[in-house]
Amino acid sequence: VEICISNNIDEEELVEVWMAFSVSHLGGANPTLDTLGQMERKEFGKKQEPQTVQKSRPQESTLIIYNGKESSSMESDFADDILNAYNTTPKAKNKFERKNEHTPDGRPTQGRSPRAVFSPASFSPTVATPSSKYKGRTNKGDIVCDYGEATSLVWRQRLEIDYKPQVKLLAPQMEVNTCYMFNKLCDVAQILEDSMNLLGEEIVSKNSLQEPQRVDKAFQGESIGMGRVCCDSNGRLNSKSLLLESSSGQTVAMDVSSMETYSLFPGQVIIMEGENPVGNKLKVKQVYCDAVLPLPQPPHLSTEESGPLQIVIASGPFTQSDTMTYQPLEDLIEYIVTNVPHVVILMGPFVDVTHPHIADGMLAETFQACFEKIVDSLMEPLKMLNVHVILVPSWQDAHHHMVYPVPPFILRKQYPNITLASDPCMLDIDGIVIGATATDILLHLGKEEISQVRPGSDRLGRLASHILYQRNFYPLYPSSEDVNLDMELWAKYAFLNVKPHILVLPSNLRCFIKNLDGCIAVNPERLAKGYVGGNFARLSVICKNGEVSVNGQIVKI
Repeated sequence: VEICISNNIDEEELVEVWMAFSVSHLGGANPTLDTLGQMERKEFGKKQEPQTVQKSRPQESTLIIYNGKESSSMESDFADDILNAYNTTPKAKNKFERKNEHTPDGRPTQGRSPRAVFSPASFSPTVATPSSKYKGRTNKGDIVCDYGEATSLVWRQRLEIDYKPQVKLLAPQMEVNTCYMFNKLCDVAQILEDSMNLLGEEIVSKNSLQEPQRVDKAFQGESIGMGRVCCDSNGRLNSKSLLLESSSGQTVAMDVSSMETYSLFPGQVIIMEGENPVGNKLKVKQVYCDAVLPLPQPPHLSTEESGPLQIVIASGPFTQSDTMTYQPLEDLIEYIVTNVPHVVILMGPFVDVTHPHIADGMLAETFQACFEKIVDSLMEPLKMLNVHVILVPSWQDAHHHMVYPVPPFILRKQYPNITLASDPCMLDIDGIVIGATATDILLHLGKEEISQVRPGSDRLGRLASHILYQRNFYPLYPSSEDVNLDMELWAKYAFLNVKPHILVLPSNLRCFIKNLDGCIAVNPERLAKGYVGGNFARLSVICKNGEVSVNGQIVKI
């Protein structure tokens, strides 16, 4: 205590000085009165007297915040309090009065960059530095994929008729303040059993099969069994590790060597037809997994007078991995303002938790403040347009709940013509039913699926068909290690109650628009991919005499 008072240091600095002295001169010995005296004479002997020693206080903080707001707000006050708690250098008396300083490379330390409408406040100028690779792209507006009559479709502006579609969420609707991760093992087992029995009965009924028998019981001749596909270890599924788990929890190995074609993945509910003469191995001859629901009632919408229903769909990330200027999102808004579609569906992540700048802690504001700035910059240019915006969250949003299914976003500011949906969700737009999930189920299924198919078969269409066959937005179980799957919420909100007209499945896999037994599956990929721009989808939906026709294109941003 005397050394601290005499030399105007705190206890932490004393410990650091002692450790350096002890390691350098005493071989790391423990302190004694003599060694402490030696340390004081050597380390503090040349310093000024305590009465004249004063720590200099900088007049202004050396901590530079780029793209900071010039006006006070709840978020900035909160962020400043946190910074003051961790920053050893005190901030200026008035944190909003800043000079026109410049960094060593000539960039201004304050103010917003020319393309920083969406950029969050940050501790690094690279966060708000526009990407040169994105700016130098040469494929802007190129058509990557088209469907229907899109090859000759000229995307024109809407007709002058003031048609405003009615958008609503189909039940069950997930609540904002949903509790999650309270699952008990017994409840999870019951959920899996109930979903297996329900889906199995539908498959049996649709294919006019006999009543399933116990899969672990020996029987002579062919028989019908029901179960869930699983793996015999924690590794990846293969043809030698296939197990079929019954509703009672019993498992039996499956031999699929005699099958010409098959497509199986963990968690898939199937009805198998085969033999089990010994009781410990099923020799499978046929697999049934199709429980596709029927399409909804014909929509009451008629596009003969109002023109086609125009929909724009884009999925995050919305900014490149080397910047947070959100240039692709800004260009998408420019496209929306120019073409004025009826509905815009934007799917997360908006504040990507895997973004390097976020992972490295470069933001000088809360994630929620960053997200609300994005939404405000998105809705401001659309406030005078008749465009309905639908926001779908992602478990990868840094400011939101990292659980699947994902509750809807929470916004403190109210906007007209905006719908906050959950992930997954079912939308009804004047009778046009759209199912959507921001989770990359196609990629997860592609990693776990094993298949033996005919040459030239459509792999992406097959992966998307599993969602319809299993009536579930996420039929994979166990889920991918990245996804925090809540089984109770999964049982309530992940199942389809009708086959949608349009199924939106954004993925890192190659983009596509496909017709899956009357359902149009769309994968627009991502609006930003790495350092470059990605794609978005635009759909034109025509309703005539109860028939729904979809034309679409995947376009480079």
